[in-house]
Amino acid sequence: MTRVLFLAESFHPVLGGGERHTRWLASALAASGVPTTVVTRRGEAAWQNDEMLDGVRVVRVAPVGAGRGGKYAMVPFALAALRRLRNSFDVLVVRGTRVLGVPGLLAARTLRKRVVLQCEVSGEMSGEIYTWGTAFDHPLVRPLVSCGVRLRNLVLADADAFVAISSRTRDEFLTAGLDPDRVKLLPHGIDLERFRPASDAERRELRGRLGLAPERLLVTFTGRLLRGKGAEVLIEAFGRLAARHPNAHLVLVGSGTGQVLSIEDALRARVGAAGLDGRVTFTGRVDNVADFLRASDVYAFPSFFEAMPLSLLEAAACGLPCVASRIGGVVDVLEDGRSGILVEAGDANGLAAALGALFELPERRAALGAAARQAAQRGYDERANLARYRELFAELRP
Repeated sequence: MTRVLFLAESFHPVLGGGERHTRWLASALAASGVPTTVVTRRGEAAWQNDEMLDGVRVVRVAPVGAGRGGKYAMVPFALAALRRLRNSFDVLVVRGTRVLGVPGLLAARTLRKRVVLQCEVSGEMSGEIYTWGTAFDHPLVRPLVSCGVRLRNLVLADADAFVAISSRTRDEFLTAGLDPDRVKLLPHGIDLERFRPASDAERRELRGRLGLAPERLLVTFTGRLLRGKGAEVLIEAFGRLAARHPNAHLVLVGSGTGQVLSIEDALRARVGAAGLDGRVTFTGRVDNVADFLRASDVYAFPSFFEAMPLSLLEAAACGLPCVASRIGGVVDVLEDGRSGILVEAGDANGLAAALGALFELPERRAALGAAARQAAQRGYDERANLARYRELFAELRP
């Protein structure tokens, strides 16, 4: 039996799509008889150093506390943990190449372990993610960053397998010159029973329980309120629609509290300045995301960077008509005009126009939502996802 260890910058109880998928996959592997461990950073002092969670051993390493530098400072502690745990795993899965890719790969080789690399977001292998929205996003600096990324990719090319969670990340792996036979397209899977369309009666009951107005047309976003997720663009777009559609209400499901890239406070200030306090709901961190989605009418996903957005998959599985940015793995999930509407990232006007069209056409909402559900059923069932991961790890058995 191949034993698996996931190395990740962050993990539960951090609430993000990648963290949720890693937790599900680790626990599903453990439940199917695959011994599974997670090594990650101890982001808060209240989190345990070493615990069993859903049959998975979770080992959290220093440094403790928030701060963007923590993901870099964790590297020596994570490598020490891998050495301590060397007799408990055969395959190392590194989630995210930006910080842990090279050290994780070198550690695996030193310990004579097989290694799988998985990108978290689009742009990791091309280098685009390193410069976007930073001081390095300059014509004189970008070529230097690209050169460094190409050199790093020469090291990463030694991995035994590369998991691409979207066609965009697969293309990045191939463009980087990696062996096509070692690049595996394995998109995230979701629970299609938990995330399913709601009947009218269920929707009314959910809204009553969640404190959402039963008569409003609810536009919902789910995800962390961080820079790069596009929530500020969504608020701008919604502000342009609010006067023309007095029945519309925006629900932002998620939080940025305690995270370095959080823009939650700025978003709340933006809502207040626009006079939208009574038209926008901030839920904060919640664990019942499926309930909010199943209570909604339209889903908006204006992110700038995504490899395979789990939040969008969940909304599609709930049969919601989705308006999303034309980026990364989004184009794998939604076919523009058939199972969703795609707009350019950062285009508040385009987002407002797409949402406004759906506000006025309930039949169109129903058709797009039904097609989105079918797309989720065809390609993103978590049971098939688990089987394909088990097959990959079996191939890598020492």
